[in-house]
Amino acid sequence: MKAILFDFGGTIDTNGVHWSEKFWSHYQRRHLRVAKPDFEKAFLKSEEMLLRQDDIATLDFRTLLGRQFRQQFDILGMPGAEALAGSIGEECYAEVAATVARTRTLLQAFRGTYLLAVVSNFYGNLGVVCREFSLADLFGVMVDSAVEGVRKPDPAIFSLALGRLGVAGPEAYVVGDSYERDIVPAKVLGCSTIWLKGKSWTTPKSTGAADYTITTLETMKAIVLP
Repeated sequence: MKAILFDFGGTIDTNGVHWSEKFWSHYQRRHLRVAKPDFEKAFLKSEEMLLRQDDIATLDFRTLLGRQFRQQFDILGMPGAEALAGSIGEECYAEVAATVARTRTLLQAFRGTYLLAVVSNFYGNLGVVCREFSLADLFGVMVDSAVEGVRKPDPAIFSLALGRLGVAGPEAYVVGDSYERDIVPAKVLGCSTIWLKGKSWTTPKSTGAADYTITTLETMKAIVLP
């Protein structure tokens, strides 16, 4: 095995917590009176809106988070959206920064043995965010769906990363929290798949495409390090 391809959102930044659940945990912590089905609709609508915004490719993660919360609150018609988004966004950012710091240490341990890549359904600012968190120098390849014009679960997005690394599918591990978007398409390419099974709003009917199932990224060491 020569390479490891990582998902970003829900994997590197939250260690297995789907972003819908990450946001929702902050709604609950603040005791916001929002029904979860209404929140989920606002979450999806906000994701769509972000992809259409002209300045999205320049945003750092802190700004991105604040905007996501603000858009969700606007969609939900919540009062004081601007101030609340700023406050709750900072809390969420601090959690993510701490998680990414631990993940960075793990990536550094893998880098001596493997080529590393990040492959993400993102907004066009994946490079900005990786530099913000001091991750960019660890990845030989960064593939952002908004830049490339192809999104998971299309296996072509993983093929791009494999080609740029110069490795074949059977020579690479793929790690991600989404079974349908990460694990299934990577398996099609012959990759060894590591499913980060965490807190999500969906449960796959079958998990046969996952060669390994983990609940934290730290347990990858036992799989990929000699």
